[in-house]
Amino acid sequence: MEAQTQTTQNRILVAADFSGTSKHALQEAMRLARLMPGSELHLIYVLRTDKQLHNADKIDELERELRAKAEEMREHVVNVCAPQIGDPFTQELTVHVRLGDPAAAIHQTAVDVDADMIVVGTHGRRGLEKMLLGSVAEELIRVAHLPVVVAHPKDFSSLRKSDSAEPARPGEDLHSTGISHRLHLSFAPRTSHISGLV
Repeated sequence: MEAQTQTTQNRILVAADFSGTSKHALQEAMRLARLMPGSELHLIYVLRTDKQLHNADKIDELERELRAKAEEMREHVVNVCAPQIGDPFTQELTVHVRLGDPAAAIHQTAVDVDADMIVVGTHGRRGLEKMLLGSVAEELIRVAHLPVVVAHPKDFSSLRKSDSAEPARPGEDLHSTGISHRLHLSFAPRTSHISGLV
């Protein structure tokens, strides 16, 4: 019987809130989506609201805000992810705007769209500020039932490279704390095999 091949469609959910850190998360999510042709990109913006919301006027106001945010997010993606000159591309995108607690809404949306990963930025808060404000990224890492990619901007400017990326060779003094091997691996599908039968 001939094996059927299926195209796996990767679904990436990225959280955005118009901050610099979420801008970086959006760019990283778009980069990942472009590396995996056929990927779906889902963008979520969460309006933080109280769980007990019973004011009719406030509900109407939030409904108008939800619609406005969806359009604003679409424009935000176009502005943040505009390609470099001579590098046009297309990308499937779904915008989700939700009410409630950000971490809970992001995770629930990931479940609802059957996402393969969540990409989120982080403000990098430390100490008392982090304890008081909490962190959506930290909460997602703790509770999510799928991989969470925390997108930090790449910046090695304050870091020093090792003297040598490779370990010392035989006869040289050992100045390294590890070894590195470059490998070329080939992977092929496994065949069905039942062991123990005569």
